[in-house]
Amino acid sequence: MHIKVINYALVEIPAGPFTMGTYPTGLRKTDPEEPQRSVTLDAYAIGVYHVTNSQYAKFVDDTDYQHPIFWQDARFNGEDCPVVGVNWYDVQHFFVWLNELTGEQYRLPTEAEWEKTARGTDCREYPWGNTWDATMANTAEAQLKKTVPVGNFPDGVSPFGCYDMAGNAYDWCSDWFHIDTYKYSPSENPMGAVEGRRKVIRGGSWQPVGEFAARCANRAASEPIRASHNIGFRIAIDV
Repeated sequence: MHIKVINYALVEIPAGPFTMGTYPTGLRKTDPEEPQRSVTLDAYAIGVYHVTNSQYAKFVDDTDYQHPIFWQDARFNGEDCPVVGVNWYDVQHFFVWLNELTGEQYRLPTEAEWEKTARGTDCREYPWGNTWDATMANTAEAQLKKTVPVGNFPDGVSPFGCYDMAGNAYDWCSDWFHIDTYKYSPSENPMGAVEGRRKVIRGGSWQPVGEFAARCANRAASEPIRASHNIGFRIAIDV
């Protein structure tokens, strides 16, 4: 089922379990992703694409909010490219505007919701399957050195039909990051640490560390006050 609101396409993710995290192999350091476990989520809907520059511009125009810091950079300001250069708090202001406009309760996805959307219920390594393929995503291996319009890698789509879950831009998530979160978080609708210094980001980007960072289970983080040229976001909502 696809849902659309003011040019934001969303897909509904059904309630149920999925396998979250990584089983240790000793080949790479995956401590923050361990232990691998079954997590059950309520139903939710999530953006098929990142929020784009043209969509974010509507918010800026309506509210006279500050422009993203890379608004004039030709590498990142294409109308259909994911908006980057927005910090976690900028995104919260965007949701205040969007929710007043629609009467809904849109928000950032939790990292559990993000991971289920990216890997589906078959515990795949990448959104498209278990084998790395540099042609499936805008990661460092593509050597584009910039963001590209959303949906430019259709063969790399996730099991639920979402684009750029690997590469192009990281996604801000709602959770505070803690390295040991998986050791104590509940198995139903986990929300992450109760406090912290950094917020979770997911999905990898156009920058280096491509293949490893593009894994569905990979966890990364950034300070919420930091706006970067490789972090964007997508919207989510309870259903």
